[in-house]
Amino acid sequence: MIETMNNNNNTATIEYEYPLLERVRTYLRLEHIVHALQPNTPVSQQNFTRYFSALFSVLDLCERSDVRTDVQKDLERRKAQLKIWAEHPDVNQQQLQETMQRVGDALQAIQPMSRVGSNLKQDRLLSAIRQRFAMPGGTCNFDVPQLHFWLHQPQEVRDADTNRWWSELDVLVNGLLLELELMRGQARFQTASAPNGLLQESTEPLSLLRIRVAADLPAYPVISGHKQRFSIRFLRYEPVNGKASYDQNVEFELALCP
Repeated sequence: MIETMNNNNNTATIEYEYPLLERVRTYLRLEHIVHALQPNTPVSQQNFTRYFSALFSVLDLCERSDVRTDVQKDLERRKAQLKIWAEHPDVNQQQLQETMQRVGDALQAIQPMSRVGSNLKQDRLLSAIRQRFAMPGGTCNFDVPQLHFWLHQPQEVRDADTNRWWSELDVLVNGLLLELELMRGQARFQTASAPNGLLQESTEPLSLLRIRVAADLPAYPVISGHKQRFSIRFLRYEPVNGKASYDQNVEFELALCP
């Protein structure tokens, strides 16, 4: 059961998200990964494994699907939707125009892009070390002497390289993050109830579920479904008497993002 949320709830919560479309699944994975690639964090001998693992994970995800085309199509749909909203008499026109400008700028930047990461494949260092990061312990200096040499270069040399690599991704990342921001902003949280720890719903087509659960609840949600039907079951973090299911009623907050 889903009801209007009481906005006076100040209880500490844990937030979960679940994509109901495959492309949104890819968006969320990329969003999760790219935080390790921000160029304002210098790459050093202490954090290089996290950085390169993230970079190669981004390339792998972009190679498996045409993320650039998906983001472009989604932003074009947002642009058309915003034009329709502009005709509504109660809409905040200033905020709407600012959002339309952001979407337009993102589209203008992403349209001339070629396939994401194609230039990075030609980079001598990256192509030499990429496969080693898939091997357990494959980044020892005897495995990748090129990387060992690079890590001993002055910080400004490494910064120049990481900024150059980031420049191959930032247009896509900016468009993707904008699409996720608009997707999340389309739905407000409402109070939901899971009798005996289970909620099943059929809905209009959705892209994303967002869930807020009280931090002191001794259970976490396991979510499954597709764009028009979903199921949320709460399981105990530590099973009781060998039983993992949480069979009590759970009140939580749910946002259904179209």
